[in-house]
Amino acid sequence: MKALLHILLIAICGAGVFFSQQANVKFQEQKTTYLKTVDDNKKLDADIKVGEKELSDEGTGLKDAEADFNDKQATLETLVSNEKTMQRQLGESEAKLEEQAVEIKAQQQLLENVKKAFADGAGEGITLENIGSKIEELDAKKKDQTKKFEEVSTLAGSAEKTVSDNKMKIAELAGRKAKRDERISANAKEAVITAVDTDWGFVIIGAGSNVGFTPQTKLLVKRDGVMIGRITPTSIEPSQTIGEVDRESLAPGVSFQVGDRVILAVPATR
Repeated sequence: MKALLHILLIAICGAGVFFSQQANVKFQEQKTTYLKTVDDNKKLDADIKVGEKELSDEGTGLKDAEADFNDKQATLETLVSNEKTMQRQLGESEAKLEEQAVEIKAQQQLLENVKKAFADGAGEGITLENIGSKIEELDAKKKDQTKKFEEVSTLAGSAEKTVSDNKMKIAELAGRKAKRDERISANAKEAVITAVDTDWGFVIIGAGSNVGFTPQTKLLVKRDGVMIGRITPTSIEPSQTIGEVDRESLAPGVSFQVGDRVILAVPATR
């Protein structure tokens, strides 16, 4: 009987040692898992800080881009005004060219008449005594008109080049404006909360990477046009986003609801 009791006691002690060793192994596994989780959380926090800095830089870049856009818009308006002025000046120059051409043609015709009259030995008001001075006078007028014609032609050519350059600049600025309008249109898009888990503090949003959401994106929630809180994305798909509720951003007693509108906190610059 005593031998049996000793055997049972040894068996119980052996079982205790075995289960103690198993518990120690599980403890070490749990400890390793915990330490890895802590390390992952530290890395995630570092990534979040980097993302917040990048987001801040993007916000600064957007402000600079908006200022540049305003400058370009003012330049575009100035160029459009200059083009209208140049077109008016070009029209005036063309009208002057036509007038000069008519005058030159008349002077040439007069000169031909003088030469013919001289050749025929006749002509009203023309004599052998004054023919030389008449020819010199007509020649001087011809040279003066030719010089004026050349000056107007040069001005017209310059005006045409300026108008062409302005049209190219206007086309370039119009292209930039179209791209800018496209970015602004993308920033104006809204998404809707489709599900809310108040216990765990998560929501599901009916939009994702297809409207520019990224892990670094900060989202604002509004109801009836009033901002009521913020959301931080945790999982982003093309047409759906799971986000964590920023509880500190909520007023006491306020919670997100299905149908609340979601917008970007900082406009996208892509």
